[in-house]
Amino acid sequence: MLRETLTALTARSVPGARSAGLVSELAGIRGRHRRQRAAWQAHLQHSKECITAHLYQADQSEPILLMGAGLGLDVPLAALNAHPAGALLVDAVETLSLRWRLRRFANIRFERMDVTGFLKDYAAAKHGAALVPPAIAPLPLVGHGMAISCNMLSQLPLAFTSSPPLDADETTLAATIQKAHIRALMLMDCPVLLITDHERLEVRDGHTSRITTVDPKFLPGDPLETWDWHVAPAGEVAPGLDVTLKVGAWLLGAYC
Repeated sequence: MLRETLTALTARSVPGARSAGLVSELAGIRGRHRRQRAAWQAHLQHSKECITAHLYQADQSEPILLMGAGLGLDVPLAALNAHPAGALLVDAVETLSLRWRLRRFANIRFERMDVTGFLKDYAAAKHGAALVPPAIAPLPLVGHGMAISCNMLSQLPLAFTSSPPLDADETTLAATIQKAHIRALMLMDCPVLLITDHERLEVRDGHTSRITTVDPKFLPGDPLETWDWHVAPAGEVAPGLDVTLKVGAWLLGAYC
């Protein structure tokens, strides 16, 4: 608990991120990783290997952009650092632990960025005010050798909606935010690697429930590969509840 508190207290974030719960969520992820390190290991390693395997697509003269840096648990820092033009990691929250880790990688920069373009307005709005997020997420569309959306697409609406959404309005808002991200990725002038969970499997008392975390029609065809993330073994979320996420990787955009 102390580590989570320190993570939250020492984090830096973009306007609106803390009030939207993103700082406390990232601190919570650090705690869950500590408790479930063994269960998470395969997913984290698979994410790193998937990214590393596709870095050959990147233009050697332009830096790699990785969105969703988080705590850096699923990011192959050494491989990104070895890219000739370096890499830029972005996230709405910057933790002290990641800042310290990046000191060893001179070719990697970090920038705090709201990739939804919605956090500041949402935080400042009066309760109940009707706000519409951007139709295309304000991502940097040019100037990178490759872009990577790293285990974040399903998480983007969580600052603004419940999980799963409580009603039709929240469902529409979540879909709008996810579609805006995909549209921006499709407009980038470089290869784009998208890694995201798209389905949540909940098992309780032998009964399995399937919950869509990203609508399949938003995703660009069949994935290159898929794997499971045993994100919450029984007891982590609730007694007797076991949760696994289905994760996929897609390559889209221009080829260098």
